Amino acid sequence: MINIQLDQKPTSISIRYNGYYKVVLLLAIIAKCGYAKKASLDLIHIVFWSLRSESNYQVLLDLANQQRNSLTPWTFEHGIDEVLALGLINKYIERVIVSQTLEIRITDKGDEIIKAIDQFELFQDEIQKIKALGKIPKNRLSNANRNWKLI
Repeated sequence: MINIQLDQKPTSISIRYNGYYKVVLLLAIIAKCGYAKKASLDLIHIVFWSLRSESNYQVLLDLANQQRNSLTPWTFEHGIDEVLALGLINKYIERVIVSQTLEIRITDKGDEIIKAIDQFELFQDEIQKIKALGKIPKNRLSNANRNWKLI
């Protein structure tokens, strides 16, 4: 008889693919870039896009600092629906309608997560980038996107 033994070997997977890592980024984006603990889906997508590369980040930082008034073509964040679902299930965020627009708001439980992340100084590179963007007004974002149309 042959005895087969399997050894599981850990595989190295980037934390960038971890759902809870992205939930932390989502909470930071809403807290640091949105107003009144709320952010639109457009803002959430574009900040996630900016965190993908330094060149993307520089484009959004220039827009935030009013050094440019238009955006290069940008893409939606893949898997944001799963990230939002994780946030909703764990009650870190909630959905609200503001002027007929869906926005995402941080709950008290989500605030606790952000405070703990700050207290323990976790994910500092990403959090500092998000903080540097600061509050991005909706009208500035919509004006910057005005040059682009779906065909």
